Amino acid sequence: MLRKSRLVAALLITTAGFVPVLAHAALFITIVQGLSGQPQYEKEFGDARQKIETASHSITDNDKVFSFAGDKATRAALLKHFADLGKKMGANDRAAIYLIGHGSFDGDTYKFNIPGPDLTGEDLKGVLEHLPGSNHVLVSTGSASGAMVETITGTANIRSRGKADASGAPREAEAASAAKAPSKYLLISGTRNGNERNATQFARFFADALSSKDADVNKNNSISVQEAFDYADKRVSGYFQEEGKLATEHAQLRGDGAAQLNLSRLNAAEQKAELANASGKLQELLKRRQQLDAEIEDLQVKRGQMSNADYVAKFQQLVLQSAELNEQIDAAQKQDKGLKPAVPAPVAPPIPESKSVP
Repeated sequence: MLRKSRLVAALLITTAGFVPVLAHAALFITIVQGLSGQPQYEKEFGDARQKIETASHSITDNDKVFSFAGDKATRAALLKHFADLGKKMGANDRAAIYLIGHGSFDGDTYKFNIPGPDLTGEDLKGVLEHLPGSNHVLVSTGSASGAMVETITGTANIRSRGKADASGAPREAEAASAAKAPSKYLLISGTRNGNERNATQFARFFADALSSKDADVNKNNSISVQEAFDYADKRVSGYFQEEGKLATEHAQLRGDGAAQLNLSRLNAAEQKAELANASGKLQELLKRRQQLDAEIEDLQVKRGQMSNADYVAKFQQLVLQSAELNEQIDAAQKQDKGLKPAVPAPVAPPIPESKSVP
C-alpha cells in the first residue's frame, strides 16, 4: 500500500499544475410521450416513459429531468421548453431527448405524433442546433423514425454498424456514408428509414436496458448510450426470431462517443445510502470521488474534440487522483468502524497509450 501511495504521489508531482480541474458538465433530460392511438400502445408508451424517468433521476439532478405526456406534450409547449432549456445550459452541458411514440413519413417530412400539430424532423434539427455545446443525444424510438435521422444529418438512413442487409449482402457503402455523417450529436432511431412504418418494439427494450445488469457489458454500474442501443437492438432481433416473423424495424445509431456517454446509474441508490451512512470526513471523500468520476466521464466524452497529447495528460492526472482518493477512502472506512460500505471503490479505467486518436 505504501509503495503504491508513493508511486501515485510521484506521478502526481510530475503532472501537478499542468492540468486544470475540469468543470463537470450538467445533463438535462427531456422525455416526451406521444399519441398512442390504441390502449395497448398507451400502456406500452407510458411504461417506457416511467422507466426512462426513473433511470434519468439516477444520472442527474431531479430538477434537470423534464417529462411531457398527454395535453402537455404539444408542439408549442415543447418548442418553448427547448428554447428555455437553451438559455439554462452552458457550453459544457449536455442534453438527452427521448421521443416515445409513433412517427409518420410522407416521403418528404418526418413527424412525431403528438396532440395538435406534430413535431417535424426540421423542428428537431432546429432544437439540436440551438442548444449550447455538443454531445447531445436524441432517441426517437417509434415508427418511421429513421426519416428523422435523414433530416438532421442530410444523409441516407442506414444501420450504422454496417451489418448485412436483408439479402445478406454487406452494407459497406452505406456504412462508409454513415462515417461521413455529422457527429456533433448522437442520434438513435427505432427504424432504418421512413418506410418502416409499423409500430416498433424498440422503445420498451431500450427503456429496459437503462436498468438492466445484462446491458452493463463492462460492469461499471452505468449504462452508456452504446450499451443501451446494443441491448435493445439484440432484444428486437430476438423478438422477431421468436415470433417467426420478418423484422419490420431496424434500429440505427449515428454519431461518436456512444460508449462514453452514460444514460443511467445502476448503483445510484447504493451510493446515496453509502453517503447517508458515512461520517463527516468519509462523506466528503465519497462526494469528491463522485465528482472525480464525473470529471473522468466528461473527459472521455470529449476525447474526439481534443488532441491525443492533451487527452492523455488530463486523463492520467484524473486517474492518479482517483487512485490516491480511493486510498484515503479505504483508510477512512477503517476508522469509521460502524460503516459497512455498500458500494466498492470503482476500478479506474486504464491510462490510454499515447497514440493518435482515429
